[in-house]
Amino acid sequence: MASRFAFAGTPEFAARALAGLLRDGFRPCLVLTGPDQRRGRGRKRLPSPVKQLATESGIPVETPAGNDEAVTVIKAARLDTVVVAAYGLILSERFLNLPRYGCINLHASLLPRWRGAAPIERALMAGDAQTGATIMRIDAGLDTGPIIAQAPLPIGPDSTGESLSEAIADLGAGLLCRLLSDLSAMRPEPQAGPATYARKLSPRDAIADWAQPATQIERNIRALARRLPVHSQLDGTRVQLLAGEALDESAPGQPGEIVMANRKDLVVACGTGALKITQLRLNRGKGTALTAAKAINGFGGLFRTGNQFKAPAT
Repeated sequence: MASRFAFAGTPEFAARALAGLLRDGFRPCLVLTGPDQRRGRGRKRLPSPVKQLATESGIPVETPAGNDEAVTVIKAARLDTVVVAAYGLILSERFLNLPRYGCINLHASLLPRWRGAAPIERALMAGDAQTGATIMRIDAGLDTGPIIAQAPLPIGPDSTGESLSEAIADLGAGLLCRLLSDLSAMRPEPQAGPATYARKLSPRDAIADWAQPATQIERNIRALARRLPVHSQLDGTRVQLLAGEALDESAPGQPGEIVMANRKDLVVACGTGALKITQLRLNRGKGTALTAAKAINGFGGLFRTGNQFKAPAT
C-alpha cells in the first residue's frame, strides 16, 4: 500500500528530489515550503522552486511561518510520514511525532560526515573522494538521527557544487521511492563513526586567498560557483572566478600576480602552483560570464601580466 506523505523542501535541490518522486509515481498529498522571496533585479516576490513545481503539478502547497503553523497544517492530514529535503525550518518534536512513522530527511552527504547546512560544498572544498545521499529518521539533534539508507557518489576532478547537487538529489529520490513503497520495513540504525560539521557558507568563504595552493582555490571555485562565487579585486574591479584549472608547475610571481595573459591562457600565481582561470565575471560591462580569452580581449588593460589580484577592501 502506497504511503500517505507530505513533502517539505524549498530550494532547487529539494525540487529536483520532488520531481524524481513524482516521476516514479510517488505523489505527496501536501507540500510545505518556504515563503516567497524577493529575488532578481526587479526584487519581485517569487515562489520557491518547490512551490513552483508543486503548483504546476496540482499539489496543495502551504508556507507556514513557523512550527506552530506547520503543526496545524499537517495535524489533520493523518500522514504516514513527512519527507524533508532542505526545508529551512528546524522542526519541533511535536511536528516530528505527528506522522505515523515520524519524519525522514534526505541529506546530501554520507552521514555522520558533513552534518549541517552546506555538506556538498564542504565535501568539495575539503577534497573528499566521495559524497552521497543519506535518508535518516529525524530526531531533535542536527542531522543526528538514525540512518535508514545511504548511497555513495564519487567526487570527480570536474565535479562542481551544481553537478553534485543534481546527482545527489536524483540518488536520494531513488532511495526515497524504495522506502515509501513500504515504510513498515524501515530499520533505522544509529550513526557510526566520527562526525564532521558543514558550517553554513559565509561571504568570507568566497574571498580568494591566493596564498593557498592552486588545488585548494580550484576546489573552492568548483564548490561555490553556483551559490557564492569566489571573487577577488583587480585594480578596484571585482572579479568572480567561475571556473579554473590548477597547474602543478610553480609560477615566477607573487601570490595573486598574473604571470600569463594571452589569447589562450590567463594564469595567476598561487601559494603553491598556479591557477589557469577559464571563466570569470566582472562588475563592469554587461556583467556576463566571459571566457578568459574574451576577458583579455575586452579588458586587456586590466588583465595584463604583472597585475596582481588582491583581497577586497573590508
